[in-house]
Amino acid sequence: MARTALIICLRVTAVIALTCRLLPVPAVAVEFESTIEKAREKEASVDDGQKKLVVVTFGADWCKWCRKLEADTFLDERVNALSEQFLWVKVDVDEQPELAARFGVQGLPQTYVIDGDDRVIAVRPGYAGPLEFAKFLENALRNPNPPEELLLNLLNRLRAEESLEERNTTVAGLVEHLARPDRAGRDEILQAMSQTKSGLLPTLIELMSDDRLAVRAAASGTFLKLTRADLDFDPFGNAALREQQLQNWRNWLAAQPMSRGRTVE
Repeated sequence: MARTALIICLRVTAVIALTCRLLPVPAVAVEFESTIEKAREKEASVDDGQKKLVVVTFGADWCKWCRKLEADTFLDERVNALSEQFLWVKVDVDEQPELAARFGVQGLPQTYVIDGDDRVIAVRPGYAGPLEFAKFLENALRNPNPPEELLLNLLNRLRAEESLEERNTTVAGLVEHLARPDRAGRDEILQAMSQTKSGLLPTLIELMSDDRLAVRAAASGTFLKLTRADLDFDPFGNAALREQQLQNWRNWLAAQPMSRGRTVE
């Protein structure tokens, strides 16, 4: 009898252990404060000598994409793996309209990363999935400088002699800057691009297939400004339509006598 009871007990234990392994691990949410001041007070209480960047995300209860950002992105393990390196603030624009106005919020959701002096160093308009948002955070950690400093660095790199790979990276950074909602430095970027001797147009076309709507729109607008071409492109269109239109752009560019030059006259 004792032997039978032991066998039953072991089997029950094994079933419980297997069940626990199969159950999903609950997602851990990013911990938000309601104001920047409260987030910094929390940091000061730790006093580990590190001044963290602050992620400030603006939303509202009625915003569908804001709810999706919270349910999908802020619960994702890739975002949570980076969360300890930042302070987090969630702002309801209906409750704090003055703060939203101060940041120049024009749509929801909208996320900013600011440094210890309240300087904006990165902006992400609209919804972003977990992978894209994690890349946004990683880029802010790698480049903890205000946009004007980043822009100056990018413009200097554009004017310098770079390899093709480096030039593509620089152009991508400038287009991302153009995609920002504040449109700061737009004229300076377009002027620098029109004056560079290396080919930018193929890179702009490839950026028009980016997952981000704002980047697609900025890349196509820049291409048209530089070339004055009469081409159709719908950044809101589905992937198949966009690819068909982009192929027309590639064909058009290949037919130009200066297709590898700075602009097409």
